[in-house]
Amino acid sequence: MKPWIPMNEKQYNRLLTFLRKTPRREKLSAAFVRILPPVFFAVYGIELLLLAASAVQNHFSLSPCLNLVGAVLSPALCLFSSSALRTLINRERPYETLPITPLIHKDTHGRSFPSNHTASAFVLAITALSLSPALFAVMLILAFLTGLSRLAAGLHWPEDILAGALLGSFFGVLEMLLF
Repeated sequence: MKPWIPMNEKQYNRLLTFLRKTPRREKLSAAFVRILPPVFFAVYGIELLLLAASAVQNHFSLSPCLNLVGAVLSPALCLFSSSALRTLINRERPYETLPITPLIHKDTHGRSFPSNHTASAFVLAITALSLSPALFAVMLILAFLTGLSRLAAGLHWPEDILAGALLGSFFGVLEMLLF
């Protein structure tokens, strides 16, 4: 499957050159790409603990229990759907198609569409809305940055990021509507 919104070698190299302008900037950029996913999952773990504590504190009444179930089920379904699409479509990554060197070393071949990192970031950001609008706002900004960092690092095509954001948002909104 060819990219719908193609970026050519020159465009990717412009981004990568900016990120690699100095050794310090390259290290910071690579660290940013690597550190965002663990940050999301740490916050998500805390979110689940808070939701579980709320369920216990409310003597397992229906609403807090449903919030907890939704917070577990929605990201799981999102990740399953994203992974299934990636396997089914199996699109090559930019560094496999173009003569570029990604910002961080990846051995992954194919499975570029949609971006799992971006989908997970968006579903977890929207799931955080049930706890705090401020946490949701911070997580949403970090979700956008996650997608942009995956693109800028040469790991994904633009529509991989867009599809991941839409898929994660869909499952996040679905969780809000159902639970």
